[in-house]
Amino acid sequence: MSESNGGGVAYRYRFGSAEFDEARFELTVGGLPVELERRPLEVLAMLLRHAGEVVTKEELLETVWAGRVTVENVLANAVAKLRKGLGEANADLIVTQARVGYRLDGPVERVATGRRLLNQLNLGAGQPVPGRAHFILQRQLSGTSGSEVWLARHDKTGETRVYKFSPDGERLAQLKREATLSRLLREGLGERDDIARVIDWNFETPPFFLECAYGGQSLAEWAEEDGRLASLSVAERLGLALQAAEAVAAAHEAGVLHKDLKPANLLVASRKGGGWQVRITDFGAGALLDPSVLNEFGVTPLGLTMDGAGSSSASLGTPLYIAPEIIAGEAPTARSDVYSLGVLLYQILAGDIRKPMTTGWERDIADPLLREDLAAATSGDPAERTASASALADRLRSLETRRAARAQREETERAAAAAQRELERMRARRPWMAATVGVLAAGFGVSLWLFGQANDARHVAEAQAARAEATGAFLSDLLVNADPHAPGGSGAVTVREALDRAAGGIAARFAEDPESEAAIRMEAAEIYGGLADYAGAAEHRERAAWLFEEMYGAKDRRTLEARYRYAQALTNASRYDEAAAVFAAAEKDAGAVLGSDPALAFAAAQARARLYLMQADIEPAAAALEEALRLAPIAAPDDARAPFRLRMDLSQCYSRLGRHDEAVAMLEEMQDERYAGLGVSAASRASASLYYGASLLYAARYEEAEPALKKSIEALTGVFGADSPQVIEAYSSLGNLYATSGRWAEAQPVIATVREKMCAMHGAAHLTCMMATGNEGVIAFQSGRAGDAIGKIGPARDAFVEALGAQSPAVHVLGYYLAMAELDAGETEAAALHGGALDPVRLESGSPGEQWEARVKGLEARILIARGQCAEGKPLLDAAIAEMEAGAMQEWIVAPYKKSSGTCERAL
Repeated sequence: MSESNGGGVAYRYRFGSAEFDEARFELTVGGLPVELERRPLEVLAMLLRHAGEVVTKEELLETVWAGRVTVENVLANAVAKLRKGLGEANADLIVTQARVGYRLDGPVERVATGRRLLNQLNLGAGQPVPGRAHFILQRQLSGTSGSEVWLARHDKTGETRVYKFSPDGERLAQLKREATLSRLLREGLGERDDIARVIDWNFETPPFFLECAYGGQSLAEWAEEDGRLASLSVAERLGLALQAAEAVAAAHEAGVLHKDLKPANLLVASRKGGGWQVRITDFGAGALLDPSVLNEFGVTPLGLTMDGAGSSSASLGTPLYIAPEIIAGEAPTARSDVYSLGVLLYQILAGDIRKPMTTGWERDIADPLLREDLAAATSGDPAERTASASALADRLRSLETRRAARAQREETERAAAAAQRELERMRARRPWMAATVGVLAAGFGVSLWLFGQANDARHVAEAQAARAEATGAFLSDLLVNADPHAPGGSGAVTVREALDRAAGGIAARFAEDPESEAAIRMEAAEIYGGLADYAGAAEHRERAAWLFEEMYGAKDRRTLEARYRYAQALTNASRYDEAAAVFAAAEKDAGAVLGSDPALAFAAAQARARLYLMQADIEPAAAALEEALRLAPIAAPDDARAPFRLRMDLSQCYSRLGRHDEAVAMLEEMQDERYAGLGVSAASRASASLYYGASLLYAARYEEAEPALKKSIEALTGVFGADSPQVIEAYSSLGNLYATSGRWAEAQPVIATVREKMCAMHGAAHLTCMMATGNEGVIAFQSGRAGDAIGKIGPARDAFVEALGAQSPAVHVLGYYLAMAELDAGETEAAALHGGALDPVRLESGSPGEQWEARVKGLEARILIARGQCAEGKPLLDAAIAEMEAGAMQEWIVAPYKKSSGTCERAL
């Protein structure tokens, strides 16, 4: 039932010196009647109904000309005639919006004059429905120049139905489209109370029609009747809004876009047991997300073209509800339906269906969480908009849980603030203690989420108090161990030493309180992870997961979330096989729960992303990180820190996938100081500055990368200290920059220092140590020390093969440089063995933007030449060199190939 110049109240409009009577379709200017053709007046009626809004050209053509074949400029000609009829004094009130449509500007007064429905079929109340003799027409619901909608009742059973007529077939395609999509929805979803049902149709003889079950009044009519919507409580309006979101989500799940969501296309009817039932109706403007689903369910595509979601010639929708990207000419997507749905939900929650969502709309929505939800659903940028109607429904459904979680976090923050005030006198002697308290306070909110599922408010309050007391006790232990005047104290105790002492007493202190022990173990793990002691973090997460399982069982959501976090800690500790096993077991126990629990799905996506990322399996890592970012606003809507960290990891993936512009843009935005005000720690912001410099390095923007990396080293040193892993990683990136730029003299001491510190910190067998050793070997190769290079790169490659498998991108990158060094050392067959196993795709994943296909081709040619096969090798080698030079590959990379080519020339 698309909006038209048909049903509803007819008005007399006054604007400028003109007056238009919608019921009589008469225009007067200065009190004198103006003779105009019908079409210009219909255009005027549309513009007046949407005064102040842009009405698109497509909307005007679809409504005024109702699908008729038109000549070029028919709309422009009608507007020109309308302006002429309005006279010079009023013509400027009709404003042209370039390439979009028209808008009527200026104040407009309107007075209701009654109701007016177009009736071209000569149907009347009391007549039988054509072809349905037992159904008697009761009243006309709407009417336009192209269709009529009637309510009919069975003469014996009293059953009511709705008939949508098309008099001459001009709207037949739209009726067919609605019939097709209705069948698809029924086949894919079954019968649902929240989607209006199409029962039958007549597409053979005029008048053509759809026969539909009666679904209730339109939301617009129902809301206005006796001020019904405004009289409902906020909770009741929220219930209506949730029903609407769930109905749209179900349609999207079945692969159907609506494309014209508005009050006229939501129906409301009373339920037998009380309350109201919302139904979505009128898919006549709809489209398919994936046309192949028609074949899957055996549905004949009546009225549908088969070129995707944007193929329909139907109206773009009603202006107030059209997503900005649709007005800009982009194809409709699920997110454009979400925008329309968001506007509708605002009107429902505000209690006024007529109210546009304009500046200051937030004043109508008291709940801050609902304001966040509506803002996300109606974001002007589709990339920033809530991704799906399902996600929006999840947010509405979990509102109470989210409120409780926010209250818990606020209580935790108050408790942490009190503890921090108590500890203020210690901060001057132990400046690191403030950071430790901050980590505890930040992470403790996560643990409280695990305990925040109780329905009994008193129990929740008691649990909060117990957790706060446990936190205070643990902080006290930390401080006592840091106090030089306490027994066993020292004036030079480190964070790690104080933490180890406090953590050693957790089991004894909380022997009778496993809930508190689990919470503190989770926080201890956070601190150990922050200190790069991943083995210590994994130990505490393992104990916490075990405690949760003992208390609640293996399939409880608290246990599952703790197990996902344990898997993540194992991944960080490079214990990949164990991490994969723990993750797989958690996934099996979680089963279908993940689909209905955003917080748990969020934890799973983070663990999955980390497992893939640390094993350099970049594409699935990126997909998992994108999924985690999608879930973050639902699972932790008030936490800016988790999305910040996820975006850092995702930016790395984008760099390694060659999506450099996306990576740089993402990290550049993350340098904004506003994140400090959002609770993102100085440590995370300093790490983001390192990632930003590294992304510029990957993008070959070396002049920008070097100052960015040096700035990150300053920031990281200020937060973590000069010998921290974070600072060492930054120096590693700076060394890579020097190496990539061919500045070997500057690179060598930096990389050597990185290797020394990494190996001292993690041990000689750890992958970070081995990677630093391999990097040092690459520099040795470029410096002409082939034997030294082989001695460093070979063991590093073997370590990665053992830990990650032969197909790891790191193995391929190290293998390339090992083969190149072996050729320089005269070890041709060893080079052939290692070079023959290289895959350009995996090389690109490990070190993006390096023209690996040409380099591998050149390596194969070098091997042939080393074997004395110049006739075969030289043409291949010259072609590879030409490719590298065409791609502006740096000279130091091409040099070894040119050297082999010169050797071959002399031999020939």
